[in-house]
Amino acid sequence: MSPAATFRSLGDLALCVEFGDRIDLAVNFTVLALDRALTSAGAPGVRETVPTHRSLGVVYDPVLIHRRELESLIEGLLDELVELTEFPSRLVTIPIWYDDPWSQECARAHGVGNNIDYLARSNGVDRDEVIDRHSRVVHWVSAVGFQPGTYQAVPLGEMGLTGPKYERPRKWTDPGIVCLAGSITSYYPVRSPGGYQLLGRTPVDLFDPARRNPVFADGPVLPKVGDRHRYQPIDADEYHAIRELVTAGEYEYLIEDGVQRLEPA
Repeated sequence: MSPAATFRSLGDLALCVEFGDRIDLAVNFTVLALDRALTSAGAPGVRETVPTHRSLGVVYDPVLIHRRELESLIEGLLDELVELTEFPSRLVTIPIWYDDPWSQECARAHGVGNNIDYLARSNGVDRDEVIDRHSRVVHWVSAVGFQPGTYQAVPLGEMGLTGPKYERPRKWTDPGIVCLAGSITSYYPVRSPGGYQLLGRTPVDLFDPARRNPVFADGPVLPKVGDRHRYQPIDADEYHAIRELVTAGEYEYLIEDGVQRLEPA
């Protein structure tokens, strides 16, 4: 039995197939199952698919396939959709210097307090517990987009840590900052505005247009929907040592192939 889907227009050249209004691993697996089925169908005019938390974006050529034809095709695929219970998933270890000086300065420059301190107060824990809670769980990447290399990852298990967005977004955020809003972890690939709470900075590149490292052989964006992230706390010395290797294109990314399974409800 396929879940109910809502079709929404994304301009004249794209269609959004939406499943409900909550972020949930089972819903994301449905999105991934439809993505597989639509890709395998090889329909003329379907140019690109973009899986996210609870929807699939479908970019199409209206000269080759009309909107109604595309909806009809997707409805047929949903009627025959086989439940997806496991998905190939890379486990990517991302080192983070939590409460790094760039994050501290960014907060000061925008007239707010230290973000780690704020998360500690709002969650009723101390600073060390904020870092421990964030780094002790594995996070599932269920959306990639907004900027190249930006992703959104949700905890696989109880994290016990949440944080609101800034009431007024920042004018800038340094590249490499890892951040939190709600229970979602994200990342700033370039200097840009933003409103997520600042957790720390990673020395590794997740977006590299120069593709200096072999890990970017398939493209300049490392995160993929279906990846799992493990965040590893590091100190200042470790940060700078890793950064030197990254800049030289010699850093060995810690990536393990695996499978994520969907537990029975």
